[in-house]
Amino acid sequence: MSIMDTPAEESQDLGAHEEAGAASRRSFLRMAGAGVAGTLGAGAIAGTAVGVEHYSDTASARRRGDGATVATLSSATSINVLWRARTDRKVIALTFDDGPSAEHTERLLDELREAKARATFAVVGRNAAQFRDLVRRQHNDGHEVANHTWNHTDLSLHEYDRCKRELSRTDELVADLTGSPTAVIRPPFGRVNGQLLQYAAQTGQKVVLWDMRLLEDQFDAAGNAAYVLDHLRPGTVVLAHDAGLTKRKVGMAAIPGILAGAHKLGYEFVTVSEMFDLDGA
Repeated sequence: MSIMDTPAEESQDLGAHEEAGAASRRSFLRMAGAGVAGTLGAGAIAGTAVGVEHYSDTASARRRGDGATVATLSSATSINVLWRARTDRKVIALTFDDGPSAEHTERLLDELREAKARATFAVVGRNAAQFRDLVRRQHNDGHEVANHTWNHTDLSLHEYDRCKRELSRTDELVADLTGSPTAVIRPPFGRVNGQLLQYAAQTGQKVVLWDMRLLEDQFDAAGNAAYVLDHLRPGTVVLAHDAGLTKRKVGMAAIPGILAGAHKLGYEFVTVSEMFDLDGA
């Protein structure tokens, strides 16, 4: 059983993700404030003005930045957070959270290989530890493996030390399994706070959210594929899940249609790190 299959998780899943689409955008700039040395990188959602607060002294940054790191802790000067890339190139990033799982991940990897499409898998550490060979295959097949915490923990509820444990443990496992450091963090529920930004700055990682997700409660598999293809635009980051709730079967069944339809529309599938490189280029 995946750690995602819990009644508590099921009750909050849809509401949490829908809240993340709006509330995380509203609260992000408020909470991110100080960033690392007082600036937020250019990876925000296209078309949205980025509010940046500058602080001239360490004490102010520590006090007003809600735990955001200060210059003495990192050489980084900004944090990049991406919802969708600003690009005219027809690219799409498929992202899969919460896995790996015995039920969905291997079949999904087969489908991606057949379509010659690459994706980003935001793995939960405890699941990655259970399905180590699937994480290795994700990496060996050319996909990106991102950090989705060890226990799918809402990082916004915890102080820095707990956030660091959740993230560093998964980072260490992924590096051990793939031989590559983790470059991207996908925060559970899309909730971003100063503690997450601090850790990302210290480890040189970026933070990815999304601008479209599968609507497994509203549409069947064909309907979800049509929804994505109808709303697809250059730089889109799509949120899906390859583990967890029973309704994930609907989303996974939509993937072949999304792959085939996007290819017909001339889209290329890229990893999240590649999407960051394309943003604003």
